[in-house]
Amino acid sequence: MRKSSLAVLGAAFLVGATALPAKADVHQIGSVNVAADHFTDISWEHFEGAVERLQFVAQGDTIDCAHISVTYRDGTTHKVFEGVMPKDSIETVTFPEGDSRMRHVDFACKARTVDGARVVLSAISEGWDPDSWAREPHVTTYESGVVISR
Repeated sequence: MRKSSLAVLGAAFLVGATALPAKADVHQIGSVNVAADHFTDISWEHFEGAVERLQFVAQGDTIDCAHISVTYRDGTTHKVFEGVMPKDSIETVTFPEGDSRMRHVDFACKARTVDGARVVLSAISEGWDPDSWAREPHVTTYESGVVISR
């Protein structure tokens, strides 16, 4: 009787352990400065793996965003955020399963008062496959339609 009780308990433990959700990994992709006197247009490219969520963090100041848009690999684009990110706040964008392979993320943001405030971008995904994310995302910053940095 004791052996069968232990076997049932062990089986229940294994079933419970496999039912637990996998731990999501947060990978900081980078950050970019934004001006206080005008909107800075940013394009983040080369997302190589599936992404469950994106996180945008406002560092150094409250940041106004005219838009944050995601373009998927099939070419469709969706605006996923517009509005105010208070200083040190985190905006999280969640993607439906199967809808997370993106080509690029574009946004136009400006700081309220501090020139050089930053937007930090992180990707959250289940697991991390370095082969799928072989290249670093490419960041291009535009100001008034002119490329400032690549």
